[in-house]
Amino acid sequence: MPIFPYENVAVIFASLGALLLLVRYLVYPKPLPGIPHPPFTTIWGNIPELGEAIKTHQALSGPFFERYARELGPIYQTMIGPNPMVILSDPVEIEDMLLRARSKSLDTSATAMGVFNGVLPKSQIALPMHDLWKKHRRLSGPSMSATFLKQTSPRIAVNALALVSYWKDKMLAIKAKGGKSFDCFDDLEISTLDTMAETIFGETVGGIQSYHAALNQVASAAVVDDFGGTTFPEHERTRLYQAVHHHFKKMEGAAKVPPMLLKAYWFFVTRTSVFRKHDAVIKNLIRSKINEARARSTNVEVTGRSEMADCIIDMIIERAQHEGGEQQSDSELLDELMGFVFAGHDTTASVLGFSTRFLAKHPQVQKKLHTELLTQLNEPENRILTYEDVSSPQKTPYLEAVAHEILRLAGVVGTIPREAQEDMIISGKHIPKGTQILILLGMCGRVATRSWIEARDAPPNASKPTKGAWNDDDVNDFIPERWLVPDSDGGVAFSASQGYSMPFGLGYRSCFGQKLAIVKLKLYLANINLGGFLDHVPEQLLDSGIHEMLSIKPRTSHVSYIDWSDVKDL
Repeated sequence: MPIFPYENVAVIFASLGALLLLVRYLVYPKPLPGIPHPPFTTIWGNIPELGEAIKTHQALSGPFFERYARELGPIYQTMIGPNPMVILSDPVEIEDMLLRARSKSLDTSATAMGVFNGVLPKSQIALPMHDLWKKHRRLSGPSMSATFLKQTSPRIAVNALALVSYWKDKMLAIKAKGGKSFDCFDDLEISTLDTMAETIFGETVGGIQSYHAALNQVASAAVVDDFGGTTFPEHERTRLYQAVHHHFKKMEGAAKVPPMLLKAYWFFVTRTSVFRKHDAVIKNLIRSKINEARARSTNVEVTGRSEMADCIIDMIIERAQHEGGEQQSDSELLDELMGFVFAGHDTTASVLGFSTRFLAKHPQVQKKLHTELLTQLNEPENRILTYEDVSSPQKTPYLEAVAHEILRLAGVVGTIPREAQEDMIISGKHIPKGTQILILLGMCGRVATRSWIEARDAPPNASKPTKGAWNDDDVNDFIPERWLVPDSDGGVAFSASQGYSMPFGLGYRSCFGQKLAIVKLKLYLANINLGGFLDHVPEQLLDSGIHEMLSIKPRTSHVSYIDWSDVKDL
């Protein structure tokens, strides 16, 4: 008699088969019913295709998310392993969802907060919308007021002028070598970090000044290619820049890590000697500035002095010590100020990088902007520009239009991750609590065309458009005039309701520093335009590609910055 009867063998194999089917059922991706999705064939869902997009294109928004949005519609889902992630690209629905009744049903996803947690655990960007987040929002709120922006705008303008001065001398050095242009993105990163340091702490870290001082030395070793593009040896960067850059790379690394491994990633990264060295540079600087601000506040006890503060740290300290404001612990204040440093310079540098690309290709836009600045502002070439110079759409509507068109097309924040805090209805679809939701913010400014609005297949009770629609034939072109409408005096006025664009997001979780960001952008645009002209750059030097991780950056930003007196045939 056999030890294992055939019947038993059959039972064992049947049981194993059933067990495998059960395991497969438990781990295999389960899409939400009624919502389309890209095809997948493994338990990993669409992760392999996402990984290939990152590897091949260094980007996700265009090669994956936007591609499927155009194929599958304004709401679809992608499978991140067994879990569905809902992808939204309908700007009408997004606006309604982020601004109105459903806005409190969404928060930044835990995974997204985990990306920043190792560097900024107590800053707004890494906190859910509970009491501590609300406290930080209240304490930092006055830094976005018109009163504060008026006080700090001269600091921004001075740093923009320092960049212009550096570029002029850099172009002289380039011409002496027989070159015609240079990649300016490194300069923009250094300059915007200088600006944020001065806006936050009241003094620059001198990055552009050190670049300028070393120009003659590095220019002697510059190399000119066949198209006039000039490459300079790498400058020695400030310790703050090196530290910020290092931490950015680590946060970008965290963005690539599977969610279940994020805590382990930060556990090991934050214990390395290199991380600790750079972390100490940033935190020691901020602690010293906090102590200096407290000393200034103690020595001059004047109620209401925060209204006169021209840097963020003085404003916060003054309100806390003399005006009955809420108190922050040192660790909370440290992380919040670090958040300003990181967020404030990275996205502004990226936007300015795209700006140089757009403007160099459109000389007539530069000329039109130059004429407006010279005619509408009082002797702008001979003084430091102010908040009042760039904050009045009635006075400078074309500057406003140029800034908004750059933000619309650049889309430097390509996506924003959210998580449903309760069961929701989005575009007529049931979305369960806990579902990850990805909003294609960068796509919003390019999708809402007239034909798209007309063909929009929305449920009867869905959100209705609150803005105009862009022309189908030129929605991807750089045309600032699309933001202008006739005014009652026979001129033109800027109108933000001409079409959809959401560069900073909307609602509770929108970019906290957006008012400061747009003032910075306009002050830089105005000073660069008044100081010179962005001349044509050979196509061989214009790489239209992007690098996307925490934000979207241009792969190259070549400029040829010349005097207006040398401009011909406009």
